[in-house]
Amino acid sequence: MPPFWRGFYLRQCLLLAACALGLALLFHGNALDLRLSDPWFDRTSGIWPARKAWWAAKLVHGWLRYVFILGALACVIVTWRRRRTANALRWRLVGASALLVPLGVTLWKRTSPMHCPWDISNYGGFAPYFDLFSATPPGLIDYGHCFPAGFVSVSSWTLAFALLRYPEDRRFSGLALAGALLTSLFFGFVQIQRGAHFLSHVLWTIWLSWTTVVLLHALLGAWREPVTTARPE
Repeated sequence: MPPFWRGFYLRQCLLLAACALGLALLFHGNALDLRLSDPWFDRTSGIWPARKAWWAAKLVHGWLRYVFILGALACVIVTWRRRRTANALRWRLVGASALLVPLGVTLWKRTSPMHCPWDISNYGGFAPYFDLFSATPPGLIDYGHCFPAGFVSVSSWTLAFALLRYPEDRRFSGLALAGALLTSLFFGFVQIQRGAHFLSHVLWTIWLSWTTVVLLHALLGAWREPVTTARPE
């Protein structure tokens, strides 16, 4: 492996470790998630107004989700068609991310005891609130399977486009990264307003998504095939 890519993976490992530590410290042992979700819950009526709002439930959570699912399928097809091109491994990263990022989030959700905000006792539900690094409360009725945020992973797999033409076209990579992050945060913000997820759920989903993308980039050997003959800076 060239020194450039060894340095890249080292920096990513350090970045991911620092972000994981930061998220753990930010949300553990406090009510930050609750304070950030409180404004979106109407205590007078005891409901989340945006939960069934047309723009949130139908437009974003419904139609936009299907757009991204179709986009993921399209990328898988493009990956197959480009399997013998010069940048086949780069596209293989995109296709694999479209499948494995949502799958990884889904598998984590299946083992998670954490509940969605609308099931939390603070908002009229039945389940106690606890964070990722807290012990599961005794007597928990059932597992919530609400962590991480599955809906966010519908868009967070597009983080793979940040490495599609990296490092040859850093402007494209930067725009792709910014677009994927903003879209994922937007999807997460809508879910927070609906009472479907806490902010920590959203941020950990993005963390897991980028971890998966970087790991796939290394395992698939995407660093072996540059898109152009340009050399990294």
